[in-house]
Amino acid sequence: MEKYLKVKQAITRKFPTIESNESMESVINLMAEANVSVLAVKTDDELAGMVTVSDVMQSLANNYDLKETRVSTFMTECKIDRKNSKIQSCIQLDEDQDVISAIKVMYEGGINHLLVTGEKNKPLGIVSSLDLVKLIASKGYA
Repeated sequence: MEKYLKVKQAITRKFPTIESNESMESVINLMAEANVSVLAVKTDDELAGMVTVSDVMQSLANNYDLKETRVSTFMTECKIDRKNSKIQSCIQLDEDQDVISAIKVMYEGGINHLLVTGEKNKPLGIVSSLDLVKLIASKGYA
């Protein structure tokens, strides 16, 4: 396998963002509109974490008031981890991280999405485990 496939090569589209003080109702509407299962969460214009469709399901199953409940209640904070495969719920990786290392982080952490950042930790996109597998397949490695 090509040793230097980069995570940034798996970013296939822009990702929607939502502010941490928005409502869970807004999360549902934005996910439906953008046809995505994950949103990047910002606080004061800084990347803060992610909220997923599983978070939405948890809020619905537990009868939270979607208009009153804030994204921050359910979002997963992101930690920067560029070199170690530490088990964390939400991991932010640099765009130049190699794909195999990213897959190991996802596998060991039991996660399906990674936030990808560029220069000065500027968010560039979100990649899923499926995006990484598709990249590998597109290069003829599957």
